[in-house]
Amino acid sequence: MNNLKKFFMLAAGAALTVACSNAPEETVETTEAQEVQEVQEVEASATYVLVTDGDEVMWEGYKTYTDGSHIGTIQINEGEFNIEGEDIVGGSFVIDMNSIQNSDLPEEGDYNKAKLVGHLKSPDFFSVEEYPTATFTLTGVEATPGAESGATHNFMGNLKLRGQEKNITVPAMVSMENDMIKITTPEFVIDRTNWGVQYGSETSIEGLAKENAIADNIKLKLDLKAKKA
Repeated sequence: MNNLKKFFMLAAGAALTVACSNAPEETVETTEAQEVQEVQEVEASATYVLVTDGDEVMWEGYKTYTDGSHIGTIQINEGEFNIEGEDIVGGSFVIDMNSIQNSDLPEEGDYNKAKLVGHLKSPDFFSVEEYPTATFTLTGVEATPGAESGATHNFMGNLKLRGQEKNITVPAMVSMENDMIKITTPEFVIDRTNWGVQYGSETSIEGLAKENAIADNIKLKLDLKAKKA
């Protein structure tokens, strides 16, 4: 399998972490982080290359006890999926952590987009200067017909973020038409502390004031398109 270096915020995912809002009660279940899984060699009849036209990763973060949330996007640099017949059997993608953006704060003022984004990029959170990319590499794909979320598949993969790597399962809706694959996800959640992002977490900072506590969970959604090479 041709694996590219890859993604999580997530950071994708990572960015979500510093957002400020009380986690809504209806939030989806946190995706459990497992030990890294071996990437298997696969037989593939075609390769589909990701179309990186922007806003592929959407994030939301919040504080634990106060209202209000921050949202934003992260871009994917490159990626590919390996196809056998009509099945995705492998692939990976790379997320540009330097591309973290905020969508809800003003450009100017005491607390603005640049201030939040600068903090997210700092060693407090994703340490982007040291870890400029995150990667996600598929370790398995399974069909999930009839899932309540509308997902058609579960993607199992190793998410490497801030120099640490864990295996997660991400629900996804997959459609193939002509020479294009579209992959979107319902909202899913990761616990940022599994990747060493501890800033503001009441689980790791003793005596932290409630108003300063930042939720460990980050909410993410993916919107990916890939074209047959």
